[in-house]
Formats: sequence, structure tokens, C-alpha cells
Amino acid sequence: MLKFYLLFLLCSGGVVVSAQQLPPVDPIMPEEYDPSEFPLWTQDLRRFEVVAVGTFPITYLFASLVYDFSIYAANNFDVQYSIGSQRSSRDIGIIVGSAGAVSFILATIDLIINLDKRKRQKAAEDD
Repeated sequence: MLKFYLLFLLCSGGVVVSAQQLPPVDPIMPEEYDPSEFPLWTQDLRRFEVVAVGTFPITYLFASLVYDFSIYAANNFDVQYSIGSQRSSRDIGIIVGSAGAVSFILATIDLIINLDKRKRQKAAEDD
């Protein structure tokens, strides 16, 4: 029985090795995307997403600084309320929410500017 298993393993190993392909001589290069491959609204949506997510860290930093300074100033510049000294989960929620809102507004402004620019270019081409 052991001889049968060894013979089976020896024969099946050769089948696996012979079934492999050699790598191609020329490297496989991916094709670049054609601008007409995707609808224009998906490109606009992708740009909106990139701008919104990309500006969030910066808007979070500024929202955090403005919120901390406003709390500090509202308490007559008391050392107990100095910038970044104490934050509750409510404070963090306010900061994240305002940073998200500002990022959304910036992405919307960018979208409006790009749509207006495209409209002007199309009007100039038609003239």
C-alpha cells in the first residue's frame, strides 16, 4: 500500500509541474484609463470625495483650535480652560461635526466651480 501512495505522489507531482506556464517574456503593462471610459458624473463624484476626505484633517485641526480658543476666551482666559486641556466626548463630537461640515462645504464649492468652468468651456466651444 505504501508503494502505491509513493507512486501516486510521484506521478501527480509531475502533472502539477507540467501544468505551470512560463512567465511572459514581455512585461504585462496595464492600460491607462481613457477619459471617456467613465461617465462625467462619476468623475465629478470622485473629485468631490477626494476633496472632502482630503480637506478633513486640515479642517479638523482648525476647528479644534477655534473651538478650544473660544472655550478659553468664553471663560475669561482662565488657566483651567487652556487650549487642549480638557475635552469631553460632546466637545469631540462638535469638533468632528463642524470639521466634516466645513469639508463638505469646501468640496461643494469645488464642485460648483468645476461645473461652472466646464459650462463656460462648452459655451466657448459652441461659439
